[in-house]
Amino acid sequence: MSVFKFAFAAMMLCAALNLSAQEYKFGHLNSGNLLASMPEAKAADEQLAALQKRLVSKGDTMVAEFRKAYDSYLKESSEGILNPKQAKDREDGLHKMQENLQTYEQQIQQEILKKRQELLGPMLKKVDEAVDAVGKEGKYHMIFDESGGAMLYTLPSQDVTELVKKKLGL
Repeated sequence: MSVFKFAFAAMMLCAALNLSAQEYKFGHLNSGNLLASMPEAKAADEQLAALQKRLVSKGDTMVAEFRKAYDSYLKESSEGILNPKQAKDREDGLHKMQENLQTYEQQIQQEILKKRQELLGPMLKKVDEAVDAVGKEGKYHMIFDESGGAMLYTLPSQDVTELVKKKLGL
């Protein structure tokens, strides 16, 4: 029985030594910098800037109309031109204009976010595929993204950005 225990202990010791002898390979990259270096990113940024400019221009027009209506209301109200019913109607109109401005601001944010996702989606897919390929070919155990800020400490790792760029043809 003691020979069995000795053999079992020896086998466990060999297994433990084998596991500790494995070398883990880690890599890292900054996906934000990587995306910015892609040619598609410049075109996407230009499209987003043009969309934002167009949408903000329309919003500026709405704000100018609101200010004009508000200034007119203040002037007529201070001069006593408006009766209480007219003043109430004008105030209601101003509140409605203000609500429309807030709604439009939210619509702008949603539309820009949607367009950003539409433009970046294919680029993110390409990056994911390239990172997967580099990870498999380089036999990495893990590749970290530095741009997320979630990594507090790690063992030294290899920057795989150039390998991923090569996969992307950059």
